[in-house]
This record gives sequence, structure tokens and C-alpha cells, in this order.
Amino acid sequence: MTEKKQKSFEYELNLSRISNFKFIVDFGKETIPNLLMDEDKSVPGGEELGPTASMLIAAAVGNCLSASLTFCMMKKRAEIKDLKTKVKLTRQRNEEGFWRIKKIEVEINPVLNIPEEDKQKLDQCLKIFRNYCIASTSIEEGIPIDVKVEQKTKL
Repeated sequence: MTEKKQKSFEYELNLSRISNFKFIVDFGKETIPNLLMDEDKSVPGGEELGPTASMLIAAAVGNCLSASLTFCMMKKRAEIKDLKTKVKLTRQRNEEGFWRIKKIEVEINPVLNIPEEDKQKLDQCLKIFRNYCIASTSIEEGIPIDVKVEQKTKL
């Protein structure tokens, strides 16, 4: 009997405002610590006590691409001695004056222990690893976002 591939799954996480732009993110898993997010000091009320949403997008893309390359290399049995990734996110104002992420540049620097005769393993991985990164390919393809605001009045 063949195993069916899972077609979809969901994550649900919760954010709670602490003050100003500080929010605690609860990922809903006991093994994952909560995360404090904040805004830059350039934003009135921002204290830079945690990463911004843009920083997390950059981190997600960098981590996902690095993990995808690592996964491919491990499947090809290439020994990864070290791997460093640098992510540069560029923000720019749009025509209406709102900040938008215009570009994300990712530089991945693996240090591999590969015999010369196995160098094609690296070439194979470099051709396909991006397909396994959920974050970057989803961003590039455009992610539909449904937003609903339910106002609750506290007396």
C-alpha cells in the first residue's frame, strides 16, 4: 500500500499586545518559546525590544532556503561542515507613501566536505533546493491573506 502525500496542514498562532507596538507571539507549542515583537525606534513608540515583522519575513526566507539546501545536501550524503546565510531586506515607499518590502537578497555560504568525484551532487542541489522552500516560493508566488477585524468593546 502506498502512503498518500498530505495535501495541506495549518498552523495557528496567537498574538497579544503588551504595549505600544510590543506583541507576544504564542506559537501554540510547548517546545517553542514565545517571541516578543516590536517596531524600530524610528516608529514613534517602537523600542526595538524584539524583531519587526519585516525582520521575521527576512529570517523566514533565509532559514527556509538554508534548511532546503541542507536537506538536499543531506539526501545526497554531502557532509556540511558549516553553513552561514546572509539576508538583506530592502524596504521602499510605494507611490502612496507606504513602506513595502521591495527585495530580499539571500547569500548562502556552505562549507562542504565533498570528494571531487561527487561535486555534481552540489550542482544537482543548487538546481532544485529552492523548490523545497515553502516561505520563499510562497512569497514569490503571492500569498492570499484574508483579514477579519472583530471589534470587542470592553466596559
